[in-house]
Amino acid sequence: MAKALWRQPPHLGRLYHWDIKKLQACYPDYTKGTIKGKKSVWTTKINKGEVPMPPSPIEGEPIHKGKLTRSWEVAMRDTEGEWNVQTLHSYDHRPDPTNIAEEFEPAVQAKISPTKRKRAERLGKQILVFGDSQIAYHRLYDEDGVDYLLPTHSEETLSVITQINAHERPETVVNISDTVDLSEFGRFDPVSDSFHRTLSPAFQRAHDLYAQLRADNPDASLIEVDSNHTTRVQKNLMRKMPEMYGFTLPGEDYPLMSYYRLANLAGLEVNFISGYGGAEYVHGEEYGPGIIFKHGVTTSATPGAVARKEAAQNPNHHVVRGHGHSFEAVAQTTRDGDQLHYYQLGTSCDTKGAVPSYHSAMDDHGKPVKIQENWQNQLMMIEDFEDGHYNFNVIDVVKGIAYYRGRKYNGNE
Repeated sequence: MAKALWRQPPHLGRLYHWDIKKLQACYPDYTKGTIKGKKSVWTTKINKGEVPMPPSPIEGEPIHKGKLTRSWEVAMRDTEGEWNVQTLHSYDHRPDPTNIAEEFEPAVQAKISPTKRKRAERLGKQILVFGDSQIAYHRLYDEDGVDYLLPTHSEETLSVITQINAHERPETVVNISDTVDLSEFGRFDPVSDSFHRTLSPAFQRAHDLYAQLRADNPDASLIEVDSNHTTRVQKNLMRKMPEMYGFTLPGEDYPLMSYYRLANLAGLEVNFISGYGGAEYVHGEEYGPGIIFKHGVTTSATPGAVARKEAAQNPNHHVVRGHGHSFEAVAQTTRDGDQLHYYQLGTSCDTKGAVPSYHSAMDDHGKPVKIQENWQNQLMMIEDFEDGHYNFNVIDVVKGIAYYRGRKYNGNE
Protein backbone atom coordinates (compact mmCIF):
# COMPACT_ATOMS: atom_id res chain seq x y z
CA MET A 1 0.00 0.00 0.00
CA ALA A 2 1.41 3.39 -1.01
CA LYS A 3 2.53 5.78 1.69
CA ALA A 4 0.15 8.44 0.34
CA LEU A 5 -2.81 6.16 0.98
CA TRP A 6 -2.28 6.35 4.76
CA ARG A 7 -3.00 10.08 4.55
CA GLN A 8 -6.48 9.39 3.21
CA PRO A 9 -9.66 8.50 5.10
CA PRO A 10 -10.70 5.91 6.01
CA HIS A 11 -7.22 4.31 6.17
CA LEU A 12 -5.65 6.91 8.47
CA GLY A 13 -8.74 6.78 10.69
CA ARG A 14 -8.43 3.03 11.06
CA LEU A 15 -4.68 3.27 11.72
CA TYR A 16 -5.20 5.82 14.50
CA HIS A 17 -8.39 4.52 16.16
CA TRP A 18 -8.21 0.72 15.76
CA ASP A 19 -6.09 -1.71 17.76
CA ILE A 20 -3.35 -3.85 16.19
CA LYS A 21 -5.47 -7.02 16.05
CA LYS A 22 -8.27 -5.34 14.10
CA LEU A 23 -5.74 -3.68 11.77
CA GLN A 24 -4.10 -7.03 11.04
CA ALA A 25 -7.46 -8.45 10.00
CA CYS A 26 -8.15 -5.40 7.82
CA TYR A 27 -4.70 -5.27 6.21
CA PRO A 28 -3.47 -8.89 5.93
CA ASP A 29 -0.64 -7.87 3.55
CA TYR A 30 1.22 -6.30 6.48
CA THR A 31 3.01 -8.10 9.30
CA LYS A 32 2.22 -7.21 12.88
CA GLY A 33 5.54 -5.38 13.21
CA THR A 34 4.90 -3.29 10.11
CA ILE A 35 1.46 -2.23 11.32
CA LYS A 36 2.84 -1.33 14.76
CA GLY A 37 5.55 0.75 13.13
CA LYS A 38 3.16 2.63 10.84
CA LYS A 39 0.70 3.18 13.68
CA SER A 40 3.49 4.65 15.81
CA VAL A 41 4.74 6.98 13.04
CA TRP A 42 1.33 8.35 12.08
CA THR A 43 0.08 8.60 15.67
CA THR A 44 3.10 10.78 16.46
CA LYS A 45 2.37 12.99 13.44
CA ILE A 46 -1.28 13.38 14.52
CA ASN A 47 -0.43 14.10 18.18
CA LYS A 48 2.12 16.75 17.13
CA GLY A 49 -0.46 18.44 14.92
CA GLU A 50 1.49 17.70 11.72
CA VAL A 51 -1.54 15.80 10.38
CA PRO A 52 -5.20 16.66 11.16
CA MET A 53 -7.06 14.35 13.53
CA PRO A 54 -8.80 11.74 11.32
CA PRO A 55 -12.47 10.91 11.90
CA SER A 56 -13.35 7.60 13.50
CA PRO A 57 -13.96 5.02 10.72
CA ILE A 58 -17.40 3.55 10.21
CA GLU A 59 -17.65 -0.09 11.28
CA GLY A 60 -18.19 -2.44 8.38
CA GLU A 61 -17.06 0.15 5.82
CA PRO A 62 -15.91 -1.59 2.62
CA ILE A 63 -12.26 -1.42 1.63
CA HIS A 64 -11.44 -0.80 -2.02
CA LYS A 65 -7.76 -1.08 -2.93
CA GLY A 66 -8.38 -1.64 -6.65
CA LYS A 67 -8.71 0.82 -9.53
CA LEU A 68 -12.17 2.34 -10.08
CA THR A 69 -13.33 1.26 -13.57
CA ARG A 70 -16.96 2.45 -13.76
CA SER A 71 -19.91 3.77 -11.73
CA TRP A 72 -23.67 3.46 -12.29
CA GLU A 73 -26.94 4.15 -10.57
CA VAL A 74 -29.73 1.73 -9.72
CA ALA A 75 -33.25 2.51 -8.44
CA MET A 76 -35.27 0.31 -6.10
CA ARG A 77 -38.60 0.67 -4.32
CA ASP A 78 -38.50 0.44 -0.54
CA THR A 79 -41.16 -1.20 1.64
CA GLU A 80 -43.21 2.00 1.57
CA GLY A 81 -43.21 2.19 -2.22
CA GLU A 82 -40.73 5.06 -2.42
CA TRP A 83 -37.96 5.00 -5.07
CA ASN A 84 -34.38 5.09 -3.75
CA VAL A 85 -31.39 5.70 -6.01
CA GLN A 86 -27.99 4.20 -5.09
CA THR A 87 -24.62 4.65 -6.83
CA LEU A 88 -22.60 1.45 -7.35
CA HIS A 89 -18.94 1.11 -8.34
CA SER A 90 -16.76 -1.49 -10.05
CA TYR A 91 -13.10 -1.95 -9.12
CA ASP A 92 -10.24 -3.74 -10.87
CA HIS A 93 -7.90 -5.43 -8.32
CA ARG A 94 -5.39 -6.72 -10.84
CA PRO A 95 -1.89 -5.16 -10.95
CA ASP A 96 -1.41 -2.57 -13.69
CA PRO A 97 1.11 -4.11 -16.15
CA THR A 98 2.14 -0.63 -17.33
CA ASN A 99 3.20 0.37 -13.83
CA ILE A 100 6.42 -1.52 -13.15
CA ALA A 101 7.69 0.82 -10.43
CA GLU A 102 8.11 -0.72 -7.00
CA GLU A 103 6.23 1.13 -4.27
CA PHE A 104 9.01 0.70 -1.78
CA GLU A 105 9.49 1.78 1.79
CA PRO A 106 12.52 0.71 3.85
CA ALA A 107 11.82 -1.48 6.85
CA VAL A 108 10.24 0.41 9.74
CA GLN A 109 12.39 0.40 12.87
CA ALA A 110 10.88 -1.85 15.52
CA LYS A 111 10.42 -0.67 19.09
CA ILE A 112 12.41 -3.00 21.31
CA SER A 113 11.22 -3.87 24.80
CA PRO A 114 14.06 -6.05 26.12
CA THR A 115 13.14 -8.99 28.29
CA LYS A 116 14.07 -8.83 31.96
CA ARG A 117 14.32 -12.61 32.21
CA LYS A 118 17.74 -13.78 33.42
CA ARG A 119 19.82 -16.27 31.49
CA ALA A 120 19.84 -19.74 33.04
CA GLU A 121 23.11 -20.84 34.66
CA ARG A 122 24.99 -23.47 32.65
CA LEU A 123 28.46 -24.76 31.93
CA GLY A 124 30.01 -22.92 29.00
CA LYS A 125 28.19 -20.77 26.45
CA GLN A 126 25.78 -21.37 23.59
CA ILE A 127 25.74 -20.43 19.90
CA LEU A 128 22.42 -20.56 18.03
CA VAL A 129 22.84 -21.07 14.27
CA PHE A 130 20.29 -20.89 11.45
CA GLY A 131 20.17 -19.77 7.85
CA ASP A 132 18.66 -19.89 4.37
CA SER A 133 15.36 -18.37 5.44
CA GLN A 134 14.79 -17.12 1.85
CA ILE A 135 12.29 -14.55 3.11
CA ALA A 136 10.01 -13.39 0.28
CA TYR A 137 6.36 -13.35 -0.71
CA HIS A 138 4.36 -14.33 -3.78
CA ARG A 139 1.59 -11.80 -4.39
CA LEU A 140 -1.32 -13.98 -5.48
CA TYR A 141 -4.99 -13.33 -6.22
CA ASP A 142 -8.01 -15.32 -5.11
CA GLU A 143 -11.05 -16.03 -7.27
CA ASP A 144 -12.55 -12.67 -6.30
CA GLY A 145 -9.46 -10.77 -7.43
CA VAL A 146 -8.34 -9.93 -3.88
CA ASP A 147 -4.58 -10.15 -3.43
CA TYR A 148 -2.77 -11.95 -0.60
CA LEU A 149 0.84 -12.80 0.23
CA LEU A 150 2.19 -16.36 0.27
CA PRO A 151 5.58 -16.62 2.06
CA THR A 152 8.54 -18.48 0.61
CA HIS A 153 10.08 -18.71 4.09
CA SER A 154 8.87 -21.10 6.78
CA GLU A 155 7.01 -19.05 9.38
CA GLU A 156 6.83 -22.20 11.53
CA THR A 157 10.62 -22.66 11.55
CA LEU A 158 11.27 -18.97 12.21
CA SER A 159 8.85 -19.21 15.12
CA VAL A 160 10.76 -22.19 16.55
CA ILE A 161 14.03 -20.27 16.19
CA THR A 162 12.69 -17.28 18.13
CA GLN A 163 11.13 -19.52 20.78
CA ILE A 164 14.39 -21.38 21.43
CA ASN A 165 16.30 -18.09 21.43
CA ALA A 166 13.89 -16.70 24.03
CA HIS A 167 14.08 -19.75 26.30
CA GLU A 168 17.79 -20.62 26.04
CA ARG A 169 19.13 -17.09 25.53
CA PRO A 170 22.37 -18.12 23.79
CA GLU A 171 25.27 -15.71 24.08
CA THR A 172 25.76 -15.68 20.30
CA VAL A 173 23.31 -16.00 17.39
CA VAL A 174 24.83 -16.66 13.96
CA ASN A 175 22.76 -16.35 10.79
CA ILE A 176 24.54 -18.02 7.85
CA SER A 177 22.43 -15.83 5.57
CA ASP A 178 20.27 -15.96 2.46
CA THR A 179 17.90 -14.26 4.88
CA VAL A 180 15.98 -12.47 2.10
CA ASP A 181 15.48 -14.40 -1.14
CA LEU A 182 15.29 -11.34 -3.44
CA SER A 183 13.70 -13.33 -6.25
CA GLU A 184 12.79 -9.96 -7.77
CA PHE A 185 16.48 -9.57 -8.67
CA GLY A 186 17.13 -13.16 -9.84
CA ARG A 187 19.17 -13.76 -12.99
CA PHE A 188 16.68 -16.19 -14.50
CA ASP A 189 13.70 -15.07 -16.57
CA PRO A 190 10.56 -14.84 -14.39
CA VAL A 191 7.93 -17.54 -14.92
CA SER A 192 5.09 -15.47 -13.44
CA ASP A 193 4.33 -11.99 -12.09
CA SER A 194 3.91 -13.21 -8.50
CA PHE A 195 6.84 -11.16 -7.15
CA HIS A 196 4.95 -7.92 -7.67
CA ARG A 197 5.52 -5.20 -5.05
CA THR A 198 6.83 -7.68 -2.51
CA LEU A 199 10.24 -6.23 -1.61
CA SER A 200 8.96 -4.04 1.22
CA PRO A 201 7.17 -6.80 3.17
CA ALA A 202 10.18 -9.11 2.70
CA PHE A 203 12.67 -6.61 4.14
CA GLN A 204 10.22 -5.77 6.92
CA ARG A 205 9.89 -9.47 7.84
CA ALA A 206 13.68 -9.79 8.04
CA HIS A 207 13.83 -6.73 10.28
CA ASP A 208 11.04 -8.04 12.50
CA LEU A 209 12.82 -11.40 12.85
CA TYR A 210 15.96 -9.71 14.16
CA ALA A 211 13.89 -7.39 16.33
CA GLN A 212 12.28 -10.40 18.02
CA LEU A 213 15.68 -12.06 18.55
CA ARG A 214 17.03 -8.85 20.07
CA ALA A 215 14.01 -8.21 22.32
CA ASP A 216 14.09 -11.75 23.75
CA ASN A 217 17.88 -11.88 24.06
CA PRO A 218 19.02 -8.25 24.49
CA ASP A 219 22.70 -8.81 25.30
CA ALA A 220 23.40 -11.50 22.70
CA SER A 221 25.84 -10.99 19.85
CA LEU A 222 23.83 -11.10 16.58
CA ILE A 223 26.00 -11.96 13.57
CA GLU A 224 25.22 -12.55 9.88
CA VAL A 225 27.64 -13.50 7.10
CA ASP A 226 27.09 -12.42 3.50
CA SER A 227 25.52 -14.71 0.88
CA ASN A 228 24.74 -15.00 -2.81
CA HIS A 229 21.10 -13.88 -2.45
CA THR A 230 22.03 -10.93 -0.25
CA THR A 231 24.43 -9.59 -2.90
CA ARG A 232 21.63 -9.54 -5.49
CA VAL A 233 20.89 -5.95 -4.42
CA GLN A 234 24.33 -4.69 -5.45
CA LYS A 235 24.51 -6.87 -8.59
CA ASN A 236 21.16 -5.57 -9.81
CA LEU A 237 22.27 -2.03 -8.98
CA MET A 238 25.44 -2.42 -11.06
CA ARG A 239 23.41 -3.72 -14.00
CA LYS A 240 20.69 -1.06 -13.89
CA MET A 241 22.03 2.02 -12.06
CA PRO A 242 25.79 1.76 -11.31
CA GLU A 243 25.99 5.46 -10.42
CA MET A 244 24.14 4.68 -7.18
CA TYR A 245 26.67 2.07 -6.04
CA GLY A 246 28.00 2.97 -2.61
CA PHE A 247 25.60 5.93 -2.24
CA THR A 248 25.19 6.70 1.47
CA LEU A 249 22.60 9.03 2.96
CA PRO A 250 23.85 11.96 5.07
CA GLY A 251 24.30 10.98 8.69
CA GLU A 252 24.54 7.26 7.91
CA ASP A 253 27.56 5.02 7.55
CA TYR A 254 26.27 2.23 5.28
CA PRO A 255 25.32 2.31 1.56
CA LEU A 256 21.62 2.88 0.94
CA MET A 257 21.21 0.17 -1.69
CA SER A 258 22.33 -2.79 0.40
CA TYR A 259 20.54 -5.58 2.22
CA TYR A 260 21.84 -4.35 5.59
CA ARG A 261 20.49 -0.84 5.07
CA LEU A 262 17.18 -1.76 3.41
CA ALA A 263 16.40 -4.21 6.22
CA ASN A 264 17.25 -1.44 8.71
CA LEU A 265 19.54 -3.64 10.81
CA ALA A 266 21.83 -0.97 12.26
CA GLY A 267 19.43 -0.10 15.09
CA LEU A 268 19.27 -3.77 16.08
CA GLU A 269 23.07 -3.97 16.44
CA VAL A 270 23.52 -6.77 13.91
CA ASN A 271 27.15 -7.44 13.01
CA PHE A 272 26.89 -8.01 9.26
CA ILE A 273 30.06 -9.44 7.67
CA SER A 274 29.93 -8.50 3.99
CA GLY A 275 31.84 -9.83 0.99
CA TYR A 276 30.19 -13.04 -0.19
CA GLY A 277 32.68 -15.69 -1.18
CA GLY A 278 35.15 -14.64 1.47
CA ALA A 279 32.84 -13.55 4.28
CA GLU A 280 33.37 -15.67 7.41
CA TYR A 281 32.88 -15.43 11.14
CA VAL A 282 35.52 -17.44 13.01
CA HIS A 283 34.78 -18.33 16.62
CA GLY A 284 37.02 -19.79 19.35
CA GLU A 285 40.48 -19.80 17.76
CA GLU A 286 41.95 -18.49 21.01
CA TYR A 287 41.51 -21.85 22.77
CA GLY A 288 41.76 -24.49 20.05
CA PRO A 289 40.46 -25.26 16.56
CA GLY A 290 37.94 -22.54 15.83
CA ILE A 291 34.58 -22.78 14.07
CA ILE A 292 34.22 -21.16 10.66
CA PHE A 293 30.68 -19.92 10.01
CA LYS A 294 29.93 -19.02 6.40
CA HIS A 295 27.24 -19.29 3.79
CA GLY A 296 29.26 -21.38 1.34
CA VAL A 297 29.85 -21.24 -2.41
CA THR A 298 29.86 -24.89 -3.48
CA THR A 299 26.96 -27.28 -4.00
CA SER A 300 26.67 -30.88 -5.10
CA ALA A 301 23.91 -33.34 -5.92
CA THR A 302 26.01 -36.12 -4.35
CA PRO A 303 25.03 -36.59 -0.68
CA GLY A 304 27.87 -35.63 1.67
CA ALA A 305 30.11 -34.22 -1.07
CA VAL A 306 29.93 -30.62 0.17
CA ALA A 307 30.85 -31.50 3.76
CA ARG A 308 33.74 -33.68 2.56
CA LYS A 309 35.03 -30.82 0.41
CA GLU A 310 34.89 -28.45 3.38
CA ALA A 311 36.85 -31.00 5.43
CA ALA A 312 39.55 -31.17 2.75
CA GLN A 313 39.79 -27.38 2.45
CA ASN A 314 39.73 -26.65 6.20
CA PRO A 315 41.83 -29.35 7.93
CA ASN A 316 42.38 -27.27 11.09
CA HIS A 317 38.90 -25.81 11.73
CA HIS A 318 35.33 -26.86 12.26
CA VAL A 319 32.92 -25.58 9.57
CA VAL A 320 29.20 -24.77 9.78
CA ARG A 321 27.72 -23.50 6.54
CA GLY A 322 24.47 -23.28 4.56
CA HIS A 323 23.59 -22.72 0.90
CA GLY A 324 22.57 -26.30 0.05
CA HIS A 325 19.31 -26.51 2.08
CA SER A 326 20.09 -30.20 2.80
CA PHE A 327 21.83 -31.57 5.88
CA GLU A 328 25.34 -33.02 5.58
CA ALA A 329 27.86 -33.94 8.28
CA VAL A 330 31.41 -35.25 8.28
CA ALA A 331 33.83 -35.73 11.19
CA GLN A 332 37.58 -36.37 11.18
CA THR A 333 40.34 -36.63 13.78
CA THR A 334 43.65 -34.85 13.26
CA ARG A 335 47.11 -36.29 14.03
CA ASP A 336 47.03 -34.18 17.20
CA GLY A 337 43.85 -35.91 18.37
CA ASP A 338 41.48 -33.00 17.73
CA GLN A 339 38.03 -34.02 16.51
CA LEU A 340 36.77 -31.68 13.78
CA HIS A 341 33.22 -31.43 12.47
CA TYR A 342 31.88 -30.16 9.15
CA TYR A 343 28.20 -29.37 8.69
CA GLN A 344 25.99 -28.16 5.91
CA LEU A 345 22.94 -27.08 7.86
CA GLY A 346 19.40 -27.37 6.52
CA THR A 347 17.12 -24.44 5.85
CA SER A 348 14.47 -22.28 7.49
CA CYS A 349 12.54 -21.69 4.25
CA ASP A 350 9.45 -23.34 2.79
CA THR A 351 10.29 -26.81 1.45
CA LYS A 352 7.14 -27.45 -0.58
CA GLY A 353 7.64 -25.52 -3.79
CA ALA A 354 7.24 -21.84 -2.86
CA VAL A 355 10.97 -21.06 -3.18
CA PRO A 356 12.18 -20.67 -6.79
CA SER A 357 14.54 -23.57 -7.48
CA TYR A 358 15.49 -26.11 -10.13
CA HIS A 359 12.54 -28.29 -9.11
CA SER A 360 9.92 -25.57 -8.49
CA ALA A 361 7.22 -24.54 -10.95
CA MET A 362 4.31 -22.14 -11.35
CA ASP A 363 0.97 -23.24 -12.78
CA ASP A 364 -0.97 -21.38 -15.49
CA HIS A 365 -2.80 -19.41 -12.79
CA GLY A 366 0.48 -17.99 -11.47
CA LYS A 367 0.56 -20.05 -8.27
CA PRO A 368 3.44 -22.25 -7.00
CA VAL A 369 3.02 -25.96 -7.62
CA LYS A 370 3.26 -27.90 -4.36
CA ILE A 371 6.18 -30.33 -4.47
CA GLN A 372 8.23 -31.61 -1.53
CA GLU A 373 11.89 -30.66 -1.97
CA ASN A 374 14.60 -32.88 -0.49
CA TRP A 375 15.41 -30.14 2.02
CA GLN A 376 15.37 -30.19 5.82
CA ASN A 377 14.14 -27.46 8.16
CA GLN A 378 16.85 -27.22 10.81
CA LEU A 379 18.74 -25.06 13.24
CA MET A 380 21.72 -25.80 15.45
CA MET A 381 22.65 -25.10 19.06
CA ILE A 382 26.36 -25.35 19.78
CA GLU A 383 27.62 -25.74 23.34
CA ASP A 384 30.98 -24.00 23.69
CA PHE A 385 32.89 -25.07 26.80
CA GLU A 386 35.63 -22.47 26.09
CA ASP A 387 38.44 -25.03 26.11
CA GLY A 388 38.26 -26.19 22.49
CA HIS A 389 35.45 -28.68 23.15
CA TYR A 390 32.07 -28.26 21.47
CA ASN A 391 28.80 -30.13 21.30
CA PHE A 392 27.03 -29.61 17.96
CA ASN A 393 23.29 -30.16 18.49
CA VAL A 394 21.28 -30.30 15.27
CA ILE A 395 17.59 -29.52 15.88
CA ASP A 396 15.14 -30.75 13.26
CA VAL A 397 11.88 -28.91 12.69
CA VAL A 398 9.42 -31.46 11.33
CA LYS A 399 5.98 -30.20 10.30
CA GLY A 400 6.57 -27.07 12.36
CA ILE A 401 7.53 -28.85 15.59
CA ALA A 402 10.95 -29.23 17.25
CA TYR A 403 12.19 -30.82 20.47
CA TYR A 404 15.24 -29.68 22.42
CA ARG A 405 16.34 -30.48 25.98
CA GLY A 406 13.03 -32.04 26.92
CA ARG A 407 10.91 -29.16 25.64
CA LYS A 408 8.54 -29.03 22.71
CA TYR A 409 8.57 -25.97 20.46
CA ASN A 410 5.49 -25.67 18.27
CA GLY A 411 5.84 -23.21 15.42
CA ASN A 412 2.29 -23.82 14.22
CA GLU A 413 0.70 -21.92 17.11
